[in-house]
Amino acid sequence: MKLVKLSLVAALAAGAFSAANAVSLEEAIKDVDVSGMFRYRFESDRRDIGNTIEDGYNNSKENKHRFKSQLNFKAALDDNFKAFVQFQYSTNEAGFGTGNGTNTHDTFAVQQAYLEYTNEAYATNVTFGKMEVGSIWTDDLVGTGAKVLNNSIEGLTFAGYWFDSFNAEDDGDTAASLSTKTNNKNQHFPVINMAKSSLYGAAVLGDFDPFAFQIWAAYSNNYAFLYAVDASYKFAFNDANFKIQAQYLGNSIDSDTEKRLDADNSNFYAAQIQANISAFDFQAGVVGYGEKDKNTIVVLEDKGRIIAPGEQIFYSHGSRLTGDMGENFFYFAGLGYTFAETVRVGFDYIGGKTEYAAGISDTDKNEYIARVSYAYSPKLTFSGFYSYLTEDFNMNGVHDSDDQFIRLEALYKF
Repeated sequence: MKLVKLSLVAALAAGAFSAANAVSLEEAIKDVDVSGMFRYRFESDRRDIGNTIEDGYNNSKENKHRFKSQLNFKAALDDNFKAFVQFQYSTNEAGFGTGNGTNTHDTFAVQQAYLEYTNEAYATNVTFGKMEVGSIWTDDLVGTGAKVLNNSIEGLTFAGYWFDSFNAEDDGDTAASLSTKTNNKNQHFPVINMAKSSLYGAAVLGDFDPFAFQIWAAYSNNYAFLYAVDASYKFAFNDANFKIQAQYLGNSIDSDTEKRLDADNSNFYAAQIQANISAFDFQAGVVGYGEKDKNTIVVLEDKGRIIAPGEQIFYSHGSRLTGDMGENFFYFAGLGYTFAETVRVGFDYIGGKTEYAAGISDTDKNEYIARVSYAYSPKLTFSGFYSYLTEDFNMNGVHDSDDQFIRLEALYKF
């Protein structure tokens, strides 16, 4: 009976479409590509300062359950046009003892929706609508605007982009006005507010294996001109594969913004070497940015797409990449081993110092991370890490800080 009812409904629907001179439902959906992901995370993040326990830099001291799902639909509308829509469900639920309970009322919302035009004769692709920005200064930030990509020269991609608004309120990791209390002193870090900004610029991406590079430029209205360079080189020695990468990001802020925000131009530099030797993988490098007595900003959201290893140190006071006051220099190294191409165990270390102007304590920082992951299948992965961040303040009467962050994750992609 159920099959008969379903067939009858489908027949009626098909008849209605035909009556309106539209294609049948079967015809309409045959060119739709469906993809997506489902992710569950358990997190606990506590920061100990003397005898006080506070929320950590990445989450709260109570247990948290984070659910995220994305469903992507891409449909061919005509020979040169495609439409894309992404529905997303995302919650951050507190565990036992907080009184919030399990969330069963939030629904899927439209995360991205854009129209894509492709001209194969000129190797040009144009998209406009609501989409991920995809710049070196952003991670998964979504904005409303347009992109133009051209691949007419082999190995080179030329890009132009313009975004008029962003999901700063929903994202939560964007550059915004920040204030905090550090070293028993009230410090304010007012930086660019992405909710009230636009961004436009261009990029050139080159891939001439084994050499690759990226050149980025952008202007954020009433704030700053931003620029970035990324270069990498791959080589092999016997059975070992190596990659050397270097990055430089800078910006020149408007004069009125400099005075209003007590800010200065930013300079970020980083370099790393990565290696894969049999079942071992290795990385090491350095990162430097910021000023002792001025606010600076490196990226526009989260950690962008820059060399910034670790889980907590780049979110700590004085070291936030989305806007902070403090001169930072860190060095890092990591080692991992993969068993039977499915189980990886690894250990990462990031250390260094955040320095301030006179009167504020410099901070020695060390982060130790133990990781494990299991690729159950090409689509399903289980992983977890434990991060321990220490902050040693070089000032009498100021308590040192320890931050312990645990995350367990199950991720399915299709």
